[in-house]
Amino acid sequence: MKNIADLRAECAALGIKVEAVGRTSKEPYIAALREHHWQRDDLDEPLPSQTMPMLLGFWENLDEGEAEALERDHHAWIVQPKFDGARVLLHIERDRVRITSLTVSEVTYRLAEFQDNLPHLSRGLEGLAGAIFDGELVCPRFALDTGNTVTASSLQATTAILSTSPEKARQIQQDQDAQLRLHVFDVLRFRGEDATKLPLIERQSVLENALHQSANSFIEAVPSYAVHKAAIHYHIIAAGGEGTVWKRADAPYEPGRRVDHWIKRKRGIEVEAFVIGFKLGTNGHTGMVGAIEFGVWNSDETKTPIVWISNLTNAERIAITATTFDGKPTMGPRHIGRRAVISGHELSAKAKRIRHARVLRWVDQVA
Repeated sequence: MKNIADLRAECAALGIKVEAVGRTSKEPYIAALREHHWQRDDLDEPLPSQTMPMLLGFWENLDEGEAEALERDHHAWIVQPKFDGARVLLHIERDRVRITSLTVSEVTYRLAEFQDNLPHLSRGLEGLAGAIFDGELVCPRFALDTGNTVTASSLQATTAILSTSPEKARQIQQDQDAQLRLHVFDVLRFRGEDATKLPLIERQSVLENALHQSANSFIEAVPSYAVHKAAIHYHIIAAGGEGTVWKRADAPYEPGRRVDHWIKRKRGIEVEAFVIGFKLGTNGHTGMVGAIEFGVWNSDETKTPIVWISNLTNAERIAITATTFDGKPTMGPRHIGRRAVISGHELSAKAKRIRHARVLRWVDQVA
């Protein structure tokens, strides 16, 4: 998308006056240009809804304490699986169904629409006029033959169907039994009433009620989990899933804003490393190993520390703790140099270490 200077210059060239209020942003200029082009081309109809979905925060931006607090939470947050597809809003209007994306055209400044490529998602929704659903379009097939290439992931397949002509998109989906599915996780409007101010837990009830009225087998609700959330996340990752989204149960829906009460936690990195050091525990872990430092070998045979891991159980701490001749706690010598597969998120920009890491499995077993 063009920068603010480009948008401002385009508005000036077209004689469009924009009164920006508050912090300088692109939105007033985009809105003005969108309205200008719409009135020029479609004077007889009102501009269709141009609602942007709420945008997610990032798990990597949490510090260790915040991440651990979310994992321990038992009621304020829920977790949902994250799908590898295309984010859209499904608008069920009185005489049509529209499917809008996050992409804004640099010509018309309207959101891209995909309903012509996905006619199967417009059926069986007659009783839901006035609803807007938020969800993810996902292709059920990884390997999709587009005629030019064969896709290698669900995201590639989904993108291929959305980016081709409506005729070709319909043909591909029909011939290869690859109709995109819509996994719905939120509702912005229902029966013409705004639902965005409701807390998520109430919107979930509204969504469940709405989808019960749908007669479309290609539209389904995304499951939510309120307990054992960390275990659910790692189970989804272990099963090959994309990751999870963590959502605060009492928070509203804020269209177009990036918020910190929806957090995406994607598949992290895995690396084999070896133990290079340790710290003794404090407070409740006094007398035991408190944290383990792992490192990796470089090509020049030097080693680089990559992570400290302290989220150990008491049983794990006891197993790796030994006592010196003078009775002081230390790490058992057999554990120095021990190899393990570490999972976590990408290296932090400042410390250059893996964030939110844990021992996935030990490679070297200790008798």
